[in-house]
Amino acid sequence: MHDIVYSNVSRVRFVSALIGLAAVARSLSLAFFHPLNWDEIEYFRATDWIRQGLIPYRDFWEHHTPLQWFMFAPVTALIHSPGTSAILAMRWAQVPVWIATFVLLSRWMKRAGLELTSRLAVILLILCSSMFMLAAVEYRIDSMGCALYIAALVLLQDADRDFRFAFAGGAALCLAGFANIRLGPLLALTALLFRIVRPRDRIWGGTSAANGIFAGVIATFVLSSSYFFATHSAGIALRRVWTENYLADRLSEGTPWILLHRIGVPFGLQLILRSDRLFDPLQIDLATIVIFIVGAVGIVRTLATRYRAPDGFFTLAFLQLANVLFVTAMKFIYIYHFEIIMLLMLPFVASELERFVKSPRRWAAVAAALLIVSGANVFASVFRGKEMDLAYQDLIMREADRLTPATGTVFDGVGWALRRRPAYRYWFLPTLVVNFEKSGLFESYTPEQMAANPPAAIISDYRLYTWLLMHPALTRFATTHYLPLWRNLWLPGLSARLTPESSSAEWVVPATGTYRVYGSNVLSIHPWFRQPLIFSTYESSRVEVVLSGFPPAAALPLTFAVDGKATPPLNSLSLVRGQHLRVAGRLDRPLGLLIVPEGIRALFMQPAPGVSLDAATLPVAHIRPFLNLFK
Repeated sequence: MHDIVYSNVSRVRFVSALIGLAAVARSLSLAFFHPLNWDEIEYFRATDWIRQGLIPYRDFWEHHTPLQWFMFAPVTALIHSPGTSAILAMRWAQVPVWIATFVLLSRWMKRAGLELTSRLAVILLILCSSMFMLAAVEYRIDSMGCALYIAALVLLQDADRDFRFAFAGGAALCLAGFANIRLGPLLALTALLFRIVRPRDRIWGGTSAANGIFAGVIATFVLSSSYFFATHSAGIALRRVWTENYLADRLSEGTPWILLHRIGVPFGLQLILRSDRLFDPLQIDLATIVIFIVGAVGIVRTLATRYRAPDGFFTLAFLQLANVLFVTAMKFIYIYHFEIIMLLMLPFVASELERFVKSPRRWAAVAAALLIVSGANVFASVFRGKEMDLAYQDLIMREADRLTPATGTVFDGVGWALRRRPAYRYWFLPTLVVNFEKSGLFESYTPEQMAANPPAAIISDYRLYTWLLMHPALTRFATTHYLPLWRNLWLPGLSARLTPESSSAEWVVPATGTYRVYGSNVLSIHPWFRQPLIFSTYESSRVEVVLSGFPPAAALPLTFAVDGKATPPLNSLSLVRGQHLRVAGRLDRPLGLLIVPEGIRALFMQPAPGVSLDAATLPVAHIRPFLNLFK
């Protein structure tokens, strides 16, 4: 007996040590190597606006449920950074939520009869799963939704014994929906299932516990909804969260084969996103593979052997099967949709692990496998990443803040300028907004609106790029009245390509200030004048323009007029926002013209090769950046 106890203690210590290693590795990824996701910026801004006293849906557009924003709003009061560190701080603030989730899940497994070693082993696996952790380290509404759902499962273990637990479980289910509406079908099924299953008694048949669950759901829904009635925002909240999401699903076409692609990625397969390579061994995610395969075996075994006496495991297996089907039915599937799936897999992985470990020799095999998975996790977390993308994101966010007035607005597709108001009512541009604007359900953002109230900057992320492709008139205005300082950061600046056939141009001045005039025949061949969106959004070479060595404005064959009054062709022009500037000339060959705010020394600057604002490329292996952290 002493040997058995000692063996169990040593196993617990071994797995706990690996959990500590995995947590440290993922912390480094969280802080240094994992760039911002678009959703994190959206959720931060919604959280911060609530902290400022704005009412969601009424005062700013959103289409997600808001519980997480309310819970984390006090945190944003402590954050003043305009850069990526603001979002990184929210990631750290969210860590306790995930710790609570794992503790609650371990409690569920303990009460279901699973030993500590196997419970710790599956927590280690989930920490080593890149598919889970890459989304989990991000500031997302999924964290609160998952935590509340797991809390509900723990409470419902005693639902048919005590009305209070049933009521609290129903309240947790309702709050999980207020945290993440995507969980809605799973939450509803969980509440209804107790009408036909009595897990504690392991029999089929209704239980009065369901009444307590429904009472908890209804009471919590009424209490939570009273906020929207009190703030006169119930109607617009219902429209944004329910009606628009429903219509968006009906209007969208989805992505064919996306589910198979998401499942294939941990196995190294790139089915639809990369055409150059079907298999990439560096993308293999051992921990996720183990969770998928072993968890699936556990679910099948549970459903096949326990349906006559449906206990807690059978109930969870049924819910998980339905959960997978709910996700499969989605038209757009992202890796964060798998977070709740992978969490609910863990009890079945732990159960299969206990079935397998019947001797010290088998435990040795499990220990070796856990070591291999942990090593792969350290490599994936620490020695692979996109820290250069994170640095470029920080540069663009801080430069947008530094170079625009505090009262200015910014037009982009994500909301990168954390401390600036959005120029467009629909301040981030997901597929929902694109489809609704195209269908006429949302008002557009027109060139006339931009001219009447010009943004202080434009940030050309991928979403804005696709938006501008569909709005050529707005594109023409934006690309003649703004110039890329950096590839993705456009500031007020005027440009035109004049030719003998078309030798004049006219602009509405987008910002008050002093502008310098640069023009030359060589400049006319710059790709900005041919394909401005491509060369100001994606990586390109030989496009940077250093603003030196140009002939003086007086030497250019041009005449200038401001609001119809002729102006001498000076090297600098003092212009006021809203004025009309016209230039004309007699040319015998094309002339490229840039009218740039004073103080700017170069345009079209590029980040390092392979770096993008949207962090769209796959992670790369690196050693030197990690070592530089310790210098």
